This record gives sequence, C-alpha cells and structure tokens, in this order.
Amino acid sequence: MQFEKREIAVLAGMLGLSFLIRILLFPLQGYQNDMATYSYWFNTAAQNGIHTFYTVVLRDVGWIDYPPFNVYIFWAFGSLAHSLSPYGIHLINLIKLVPNIFDTGIALLIYFFIRKEFGLKIGLIASAVYLFNPAVIFNAAVWGQFDAIYTFFLVFSLMLAFKSKPELSAVTLAIGILTKPQAIALLPLIIFLIFKKNGLKRLLFSAIAFTATVFLVILPFEWTNPVSFLSQIYFGAYGNYQVTSANAFNLWGLFGLWADDAGWFILGWAMFGAFTAFVLYVLSKRWSQYSWVLAVFAAFMLFFGFFMLPTRIHERYLFPAISMLALMFPFVKKARQFYVIITVTLLANLSYILYWLNLGNPNLSGDPVVLVVSIVNLIMFLYSLLLMWDELKGKSALKTEPLAINTEEERGSQDETETRPSS
Repeated sequence: MQFEKREIAVLAGMLGLSFLIRILLFPLQGYQNDMATYSYWFNTAAQNGIHTFYTVVLRDVGWIDYPPFNVYIFWAFGSLAHSLSPYGIHLINLIKLVPNIFDTGIALLIYFFIRKEFGLKIGLIASAVYLFNPAVIFNAAVWGQFDAIYTFFLVFSLMLAFKSKPELSAVTLAIGILTKPQAIALLPLIIFLIFKKNGLKRLLFSAIAFTATVFLVILPFEWTNPVSFLSQIYFGAYGNYQVTSANAFNLWGLFGLWADDAGWFILGWAMFGAFTAFVLYVLSKRWSQYSWVLAVFAAFMLFFGFFMLPTRIHERYLFPAISMLALMFPFVKKARQFYVIITVTLLANLSYILYWLNLGNPNLSGDPVVLVVSIVNLIMFLYSLLLMWDELKGKSALKTEPLAINTEEERGSQDETETRPSS
C-alpha cells in the first residue's frame, strides 16, 4: 500500500485535530472514584511491578476487577508518569491519555481497512466518523474510561478474520478478552468467521493460539493455578454487580437501575444466547451472498444485544458498537441512521450518569431521562432485529448505498462495494 504526501498530511491533520480536542477536554472532571482507582493502580504497578500487582492490591484494597492485560498498561504508563513528574506532567493526564491513544489506533485500523479495499476518500470519511464521534470522545477524554483498549483489539481481530488470518485474529481476540470481559460478545462471531472462511483445521489451530496467548499474558502473574486465577478476577468482579442494570439505559433500565437481578439473571443471558444464535443463523443462511458489511452488522448486533439483554450491564458497554457503525457508515444508509441515534443515546447515557455519579449516585429508577433513552434504545434494537429478519428472508435490507464521492476513481471503488467480498 503506497501513500502520497497529501494523503499523509490529511490523515495526520485529522488525527492531530481530534487529539487536540481531546487534550483540551482532559481537565474536565471524570468520575472521581474511577480516577482515584486508576491512579492507585498505575502507582501500584509502577512501584511493585507486574508480578506482585494483584497480591498487593488485594492485600490493600480487597478487590480488583480489571483483567491482566491492563496491568501491563498500568505499569508502562505508571512508570512513565513517575519519570515525568519532575517536569510537572501529572498522572491524571496520562491516565486519560491511554484510552485516547487507543481511540486513535481504532481510527487508523478503520482507515487502513477501508482505504485498501475502497479508496482514499472513503477511508478518510470512515476514520473521521469514528475520530470525531462525540460519545467516543466523551468516554475517553472526559470520563477517562478504558473501553477503547479492548475495542481496538476486537476491531483488529474482526479485520484479521475478514482477511483470513485466523490465528492472528484469535490472538488479538484473546488480548481483548484479557482486557475487558465484555469482549466475549464478539467470540461467537470470530469462531463462526474462522470456521466458514478457513475450515475446522485452522479453527483448531486458532483455538491453540488463543489459549497460548492467554497463558503467556498471565504467566508473570500466576503459573501455579491460572484457571483459578482468571476465575477469581472475572467471576469475582462480575458477582459484585448482582443488579438488573448498573446504570445502563437498556431493556432493564426501563424497570429500574440497580435492582436485584435474582430471578432475572438467567433470563437475560438466555435471551442473549438465543439472540446470538439468531444473528449467526442469518449470517450462515446468507453466506452464499457473503459480504463483509453483513458480518460487520452482525458484530454491531452482538455488541448491541450484549448491552440490551443481559443483566449487570454498565453504561459504557455499548461503546464498541460505534466502531462497527463507523466501518459501515460510508456504505450502508441504514447504518448511518443507527450511527446518529446510537451516538445520541450513548452520549446521553454517559454524560447523565457521570453527572449524577459525581453528585453522589442517587437512585435514578423512574427518572424520565433514563426511561426515554432506554425506550429509544429498545426501539432501535427491535428495528435492528427486523432488519436481520428481512435479511434472512432475502430482502437485502442492508444493501449498500455509498456516499457520493467526486472523483471517477472513487466512484468506481464505491460501485464495487455492492459485490466485492473481503478477501
């Protein structure tokens, strides 16, 4: 892939402007408890090293709900903060720097993927759609949350699966899951794509690569009983949130936030399991007309369904869906509709909850904003199901309708999006 100076200048300008906007937002108050916790984790990793991190945190605090790959990041940036502290650079700014770096990485992944297949201008549009998304910027630059890290690895894993690089796809997926457990939402689709595109043998090799990656990442932390180690981190943390909705404006948000999910937990996961099976069934039935767009929409559906259906979901779990919508934005008109509405609902969820969290986190059950945003999300979720049903019936509900591009070269690239599958 060759690059011209003008192209590099435009891309660098977009990245620089986006990063400047984010840096200017850094001084805004994130969630005080989160910032204090991150600061403690960064300092602990820098002072004690990776090997004893969990031992020290559990001894001092009694809990830790972030999986092992994050600790490498805590250590690297915590050490950097200690080195830069004499120069007046504060740890809080480096904490917010981390997710914004990965956000930039996601935008670059989107650009390179789209640019290679469909041309320069469409690549820039798709990248800009992600770079300047207000909900994405708010999550990383204002709140300072780390969702961009695991999203980066999920986007990378999906692209590698499209490109028939199954073992590498499995490795990056494993890193994503070792960063945030909600990354598991994409696992069924990656398994499906690897099997369909590469066969059972490569799927087995990919499973080996996945398992090897998990053990290599956790080796510095625990080598005597890794299964118990991971179970304690994942299920122990998950068990601390036995509520219907942990500030997520989703299906359960309609009936109240932070309500006991006893009796509803199994139902929520059963619904998500059935929903996942339906999405993969549609993709399988339409495989003879396979298009990467349909697979990306399936990924969007899994992220959306994971946010809407299970209990114990947080407000940020819709975040990865934006990257999928950015990938489809230049090609699918209905994806542009989803992009606008989901951006608004996610931004509303994030900003409203952050405001109340910093005021003491009162019970917002029945709050009109919670109800309205939850209803809009539910309507959009049902609409996405309808589109998948139409796709199953062969109505091509997700047909490509590319944005108009001026040059003949780019128009030719757009026309090919109707039929060209990813290699």
